[in-house]
Amino acid sequence: MDARDVLRARLLAWSDLVAAEQSCAAPDRSVDAMAAFLHRHAHWLCAHAAAGDIVAEIAETTAKAKRAAYPHRTRKFRVGGCVEPQCDGSLVAVIQPHEQLLPSEVRCDIDPEHSWPAHRWRELDRRVGRQNATGGDRWLTVVEVSKLWGLSTSNVYRLASVNSWRRRANGRRVYYYEADVLQSVG
Repeated sequence: MDARDVLRARLLAWSDLVAAEQSCAAPDRSVDAMAAFLHRHAHWLCAHAAAGDIVAEIAETTAKAKRAAYPHRTRKFRVGGCVEPQCDGSLVAVIQPHEQLLPSEVRCDIDPEHSWPAHRWRELDRRVGRQNATGGDRWLTVVEVSKLWGLSTSNVYRLASVNSWRRRANGRRVYYYEADVLQSVG
C-alpha cells in the first residue's frame, strides 16, 4: 500500500507541474490517466530543468513497487575467510533471487576486488582447498570430527549447534572450523 501511495503522490505532483507550466487541463486522478498524461508530455518533461529529478523519482518508485510486488530477497551469509593473501576480510555469499538480473557471487567484505561470480565458484573452492592444505584455516567434516574424537555424528551436530561452530557447506557436505571444534572437544 505504501508503494502504491508513493506512486500515486509522485504521479500527481508531476502531472500538476506539467498542467500548470503547460497551461493545460490536469488529468483524472487515476494512476492510469496520470501515467498516460505524463507519457504524452514526456518530450517536454525531458527538456525541463527537473528532468533528472523525475527520472530519479520514477526509478525509485519503480524499484519500491517491484520490491513490494516481488518480495524475494537477496540472501547473504558468511562462508569463511578471504583467500587472497594478506586480506583479513570475510567471504560473503550473495545469492540473488531467481528472477534477479544481478548474478549471485561470493565477495570479500573488505575489498570489492576480491569477488567471484557463480561461474568461478569451482575456482574459489580449489583455492580454499589449497589454502587448507598449505596450513591456512582448516575445516573438518562431520565424519572427521566424529572419528577424531570418538563422537557419534548426532553429537557432532549437537555440539556444533550448542557451541555455534563456524560452518561452511560445499554441496551437501558440511565443514566445521577446526579451531571451534578444538575449543569445544579438544
